[in-house]
Amino acid sequence: MQPRLIDLPEPAGVQILRTEVARPGATIAGVAASVGMKRTALSMLLSGKYPAKLDKISAKFASVVLRRYRDQIHCQHLARGIDADECRAHARAPMSTSNPVKLAQWSACRRCPVNPVMQGGTK
Repeated sequence: MQPRLIDLPEPAGVQILRTEVARPGATIAGVAASVGMKRTALSMLLSGKYPAKLDKISAKFASVVLRRYRDQIHCQHLARGIDADECRAHARAPMSTSNPVKLAQWSACRRCPVNPVMQGGTK
C-alpha cells in the first residue's frame, strides 16, 4: 500500500473484498465479477494503487459488496453496513426536532436511494 499522511482504516467494503479474495479457491477475477467490478480495478484497489479516491469506489460498490457478502445495506450517512431491520427502523423513525443526530439521520434517509419506506418496499 502507498504511505499515507494519516493512517485511516480501509472502508468496510475493501476489507470485505480483501477477505473474500483470500478465501481458498477464490480469485480476484471471480470476486470482481460477483460485485460487478473489473478484475484490474479490484487488483489495483487491493494493492493500494487504485487511482481514484476510496470514497468514490466505496460509493459505487459498497452497497453491492455488503449485500453480496454480508447481507447488509450500505448506509451512506453512517458510512457502514447495517442490516435491513436497522435500515427500516431509521427510515420509519419520526423526524426529531430536539436531537440533531436523529434529525441528520432522518434527513439522510429521505434522500437515500435504498430507503425501503420511500420505495414502498420492505427490505
